[in-house]
Amino acid sequence: MFLKTLSMRGFKSFASATRLELEPGITCVVGPNGSGKSNVVDALAWVMGEQGAKNLRGGKMEDVIFAGTSKRQALGRAEVSLTIDNTDGAIPIDYTEVTISRTLFRSGGSEYAVNGAPARLLDIQELLSDSGLGKEMHVIVGQGQLDQVLHADPFERRGIIEEAAGVLKHRRRKEKAVRKLNGLQTNLDRLQDLRAELARQLGPLGRQARAAQRAATVQAELRDANARLLADDIVQTEAALQNTGDAHAESQQRQHLEARIAQLEEEISEARTAAVKAEEEHDRLSQLLRRVGQAATRAKAAAGRARDRVEFLRTPAQKLSGDEPEALLERAEHFRGELSDAEDQQSKRAQSLEELAQTRSEISGKLEQAEAALKAARAEIAEKVRIRAGLESDVETANRALEGIAREKADAAPARDKLLADIEAARAEAQRAEAAAAELEGDQTGIDDTVKAAADATAQAQKAFDEASARSAELTGQLRKTEARIEALQLSASHSASAEDLLALEIDGVTGRVEDLLEIEAGFETAAAAALGPFAQALFASSHAAGLALLDSTDDGADVDTVIGSTAQTSGPEAREVSGGRRAVDVVASTDPALHAALRSVLSRTVIVDDSDAALALLEDHPDLTCVTRAGTVIEAHRVRRSGRAEAARAEARNALAEAQAGIGDLTRAAADASSEVEKLREALRTARSDEQQAQEARRDAEAQGIRAQGSVTAAKERVQLLEAEIERLDARSAQLEERRAQAEEQRDKAQAALAGLDSVDAEPDTEDRDRLAQEHSQLGEEVMEARIAARSADDRVRFLADRIDSLRRKARAQQAERERLQREEQARRLLADRTEAAGAIAVELAEHLAEREKSAEAEHARLQSSRAEANQRAEKLRESLEELRGESAKLAEAEHAAALKRERFVLKLEELSRRAEQEIGLAAQNLVEQFGPHLDVPDFSADVDSDADELPTRPFVRAEVEAAQKKAEREMKRIGKVNPLALEEFTALQERHDYLEKQINDIEETREDLRGMVSQIDELVKEVFAEAFADTAREFTDIFSRLFPGGEGSLSLTDPDDMLTTGVEVFARPAGKRVRRLSLLSGGERSLVAVAILVAIFKARPSPFYVMDEVEAALDDANLTRLLGVFKELQESSQLIVITHQKRTMEIADALYGVTMGGDGISKVVSQRLADSRRGE
Repeated sequence: MFLKTLSMRGFKSFASATRLELEPGITCVVGPNGSGKSNVVDALAWVMGEQGAKNLRGGKMEDVIFAGTSKRQALGRAEVSLTIDNTDGAIPIDYTEVTISRTLFRSGGSEYAVNGAPARLLDIQELLSDSGLGKEMHVIVGQGQLDQVLHADPFERRGIIEEAAGVLKHRRRKEKAVRKLNGLQTNLDRLQDLRAELARQLGPLGRQARAAQRAATVQAELRDANARLLADDIVQTEAALQNTGDAHAESQQRQHLEARIAQLEEEISEARTAAVKAEEEHDRLSQLLRRVGQAATRAKAAAGRARDRVEFLRTPAQKLSGDEPEALLERAEHFRGELSDAEDQQSKRAQSLEELAQTRSEISGKLEQAEAALKAARAEIAEKVRIRAGLESDVETANRALEGIAREKADAAPARDKLLADIEAARAEAQRAEAAAAELEGDQTGIDDTVKAAADATAQAQKAFDEASARSAELTGQLRKTEARIEALQLSASHSASAEDLLALEIDGVTGRVEDLLEIEAGFETAAAAALGPFAQALFASSHAAGLALLDSTDDGADVDTVIGSTAQTSGPEAREVSGGRRAVDVVASTDPALHAALRSVLSRTVIVDDSDAALALLEDHPDLTCVTRAGTVIEAHRVRRSGRAEAARAEARNALAEAQAGIGDLTRAAADASSEVEKLREALRTARSDEQQAQEARRDAEAQGIRAQGSVTAAKERVQLLEAEIERLDARSAQLEERRAQAEEQRDKAQAALAGLDSVDAEPDTEDRDRLAQEHSQLGEEVMEARIAARSADDRVRFLADRIDSLRRKARAQQAERERLQREEQARRLLADRTEAAGAIAVELAEHLAEREKSAEAEHARLQSSRAEANQRAEKLRESLEELRGESAKLAEAEHAAALKRERFVLKLEELSRRAEQEIGLAAQNLVEQFGPHLDVPDFSADVDSDADELPTRPFVRAEVEAAQKKAEREMKRIGKVNPLALEEFTALQERHDYLEKQINDIEETREDLRGMVSQIDELVKEVFAEAFADTAREFTDIFSRLFPGGEGSLSLTDPDDMLTTGVEVFARPAGKRVRRLSLLSGGERSLVAVAILVAIFKARPSPFYVMDEVEAALDDANLTRLLGVFKELQESSQLIVITHQKRTMEIADALYGVTMGGDGISKVVSQRLADSRRGE
C-alpha cells in the first residue's frame, strides 16, 4: 500500500487544479520559503480527516479555502482527493485503488467520499485505522511537531504508541460500551421506580379485584337460579298452551291457500330474477364485445412490436476491440528478452561505479592536503586584511555616526513641536470623555432602580408560587391520605361474614345487628363496647319466635346469638346516680323501644367511671355494681376483665368514616383550586423572570457603555502622560547626541592615525596545485554521479520491463475474457430473437381468435334481448293470479281470528317469558330451556369442591330449592354492595405489567453484566497490545538513539508499570559527554534528533504504509544529517516517505522531486521530476 496521487483544487495557495503523482520510495518536495510546500502536508492531513484548524496552521476551518489575491478572486470551496494503491489489500475494501475525497464549502458544508460514493468522517477514520492510520495522524510530522513530541506529557506519548499499534479503535469500542452502560443505568433506575409504583398500586387494587371476583361468583349463582326458574316457567306455559287444543286443524285451508300464494310469489320472484339476470347478461355481453375489440387491437399491436424486436435482435452485436490476446503475449515474450539484456547492463554499471568511487577517494586525500596548506597562507593574509578593514570600518563608522547625529538633531525640533500640539488635543479628548462618563453614571442610577424593582417582583412571584405549590402539594397529600384512610376505615368498619349471612336469610322480625342500631355518646365508645360485650355483636329480633326461626334456618351446631326485644319493664333495680361515674344506660341508647328496653335490662347495674381507682372506690360502697372504665376494663366484685376493643374500634371507625366521607369533597375541590392557582402563579413567575432578565440585560449594556466611557477617559489621560514623557525623552536624547558627537570625532581621529602607520598587505598565495586537484576531483565526482545515474537507470529499466511484462499478460487475460463474454451475449440475443418471434406468432393467432369470439358474442346478445321480453310478459300474468288468491286469504284470516283469541293469553305470557329470557339471560326461549330446563340437574354451588376438580357436583331440579338459592344470592349481592367491575381486569393488566417490568429489569441487568465483561475484555486486549507495542518501541528507540547519538544513552520507561491500562511513557536521553536530566537542556539539533528517534522507533516497531516529514532535518548539522538520512533509507525499505526539505543532501537520496513555486499572482504551482527517469536519460 502506498499513496499514488494527490489532487488539490482551491486548497490554501493551490487555487488551480494541481495533481501530484507519488511513487514508492522517497519523494522530496522543495521550494523557496512561503511557496506553499507545507500546504501539501496540510492537504494530506485534511483529506484523511483532520478536524483541528490549528493543526492545519489556521484559525478556523474556512481558512483552508483559497482566500484570493490581488490578481485572482477567492474561491467558494476547497477540494482534495487522495488515491491510495491497495494492491496488497492493507485497506479492507474490495478495490485495488481507493480514492478518498473531501470538499469544504465556504458556506460551511462539508462532504466526504470514498471512490466517488458519499461517506461519513467516521467511515474514513475506520477505513484508515485498519491500516495503522489513526485520527491523530502520527505518520504526518509537521513543522514544530518535533518539539510537541519531545515536550508531550507521558500520556500523550502513550497515545502516539497506541495509535500506531491500532489501540484507539478498541478504546472507541470501550467508550461506546461505557456510554451504553450509563444509559442502561438510567433506564434501570426509571424501570425500578415504575416497578415500585406498580407494587404500591397492586395492594389496594388486589383487594378490589378479590371483591369483584366474589361478586362475579355470586352473580353467576344468581344468574343460574334466575335462568332455571325462568326456563321452568316457559316449560309450564308451553304445556298449558298445548292443552288448549290444536288450532292448526282449523286453519288448514288457509295454510293451503297461503302455500299457493307463496308459490306464486316465488314464481314471480323467479321471473323477476330471470329478467334481471337477462338484463345483467345483456350488459355483460355488451361489455364483453367492447373488451374483445380492445383485446384484438392490443394483440395486433403486440404482433407488430414482436416483429420489430426480432429485427433488432437479428442485427449483429459489437465486436471485440483492442489487440488480440495472442499478440499481447508475443509482445510480453519480446520484452522478456530485453529484460535479460537490461539485467546484464545493470551488473556492468554497478562495477564501473565502484571503481570510480575508489579513484575519487584517493584524489580527495591529496586535495585535502593542498587545501590545508593554502588555508594557512590565506589565514596570515586574512589577518592583515582584517586589521586594515577594521580600522577603515572604524573611520567609516565614526563618519556615519556623526552624520546620523546631525540628522537626528535636525529632526528633533519639529517632532517636539508636534508632540506639544498632540498633548493639547489629548487633554481636550480627556475632558470630553469625562463628561460622557458622568452622563452615563447618571443614567445607571435609574437602570439600577428598574433592576431592583424587577428583582423584587420576581422574588414576590417566586414566594407566592412556592407557597401555592406547597399548599397544593399539602392538599394533594391530604387528599391521598384521606382516600387511603377511607379505604382502611371501610375495611375496619365492615362486619363479619357470618352475621351478614344470617341477616341475608331475611327472617321476619330480625332487623339487624345490635351495634348497628345503637347510638353511643362520643368519647364513650370503648367503655360502651366493653360494657355490652357479646351483646353488641348479637342480632336483634323483635320476638322469641323470630329468634327461634333464625335458629331453625341455620345449620345445626352453628353459634347464633340473638337479643330479644321487649317493651316490658325490667324487674330488677337500676343503678342509682353515683358520684364519680355515669350510668351506662345514659350513654348508650336506641331509637327502637324494644331494643332500648333490652339495653336497660342488660346495663341496669353498670356504671362507667374514669379509671380503675374510681371503680374500686365505688365497689367498696356498692359491691353489686359493675364498673367499666373509659379504657374498656370491666371491674366487678369478684371479676376483672377487658373486652370490647374490637367493637369499639369498629364503632369509632364508622364515625371516622362518616366524617372523612363528608370532608373529602371539600378537600378535592380545595386541591383543584390550589392546582389552578399554582398554574396562574407559574405564568406570573415566568413573566416576572422575563422582565427581570430584560432589566438585567439593560443594566449590563449600560455597565458596558460606562466601562467603555471610563476606558476612554483613562486612555486619553494615559495618552497625555505618554506624550509628556516623550517630550522629556526628546530633551534627554538631544543632550545624549551632543555627547556622542564628541566621542565619535575622537574615535575617527584615532582610527585615521593607526591606519596611516599600517603596512601593506601581500598578494594572494599560489593555488595552481590545489586548483588542478580540485578540477580532477570535480571531474571524478561528475563521472561518479553519471555512473550512479546510469546504475539507477539500469535498475529502473529492469523494474519497468518486469512491470511491462506483467501488464501485458494481465491485459491478454482480460481480452480473452472479453471475447468469451461477447460470444455469450450473441448466443443470448439469438435465443431471445427466437422467443420473441414465437410470441409474435401467438399474438397473431390470438387476434384471429378474438375476431371469431366477437361474432359469437354479437349473436348471443341478440338472443338475450328476445328472452328478456318473454320473461317480463310471464311475470305480469303471475301478478294477476296472485291478487285473486290474496283476496280469498283475507276472508279465511277473519274466520280464524275468533279461534285464536283463546290461545292469546298463553301466547302473550310465553312471549313475555321469552322477552325476559332475552333481556335478563341473553338467550332465546328454546336455547334457555335446552340449557337450563327443569329436566337438567342443578349445580351445587354450596358444596365443598377440590380446587383441582373441573366441574361442580349436581342435584335434581327442585323449584323450592332454586328459589331459596336465588334469594340467598340476592342477599349476598346486597351485602357486597358496589364493586369496581374493572378491578379484576385492571389488577390482571397491572400484574402483567409488573411482571413485564421485572423481566425487563432482569434483561437490563444481564446486558449490563455482558457490557462489563466486554469492557474487561477490551481492557485486557489494550493492555496486551500496548505492552507488546511498548516493548518493541523501547527496543527500537534504544537502537535508533545509539545510532543517532554514538556513545549516548537513550531509553523509554513506563510511569506506572503495574497499571498497563493508564501508564504513561517517559523518555530518557543523554548524548555522549553530557550529564543532562531534562530534555529542555539539550541543544536545538539534539532535541530534534531525540524527537525523530522517538517517532522512528514507533515507525519501525509498528510500520505504517507511508510517512510525511516536514523539514524535520532543518536544524541538523552535516554529521547528524548523514545519520538521519541513513535512517530514512531504512524506512524506505518498508514504507513510502514524503519529505519537505531545503537540504541538498536529502534531495540526493530522493527517487522523485517536486518543486513548488509561487509567482506574482500568489498561487502555488508544482514542477515534478523523477530522478530515475532523468538519470536514465543522461
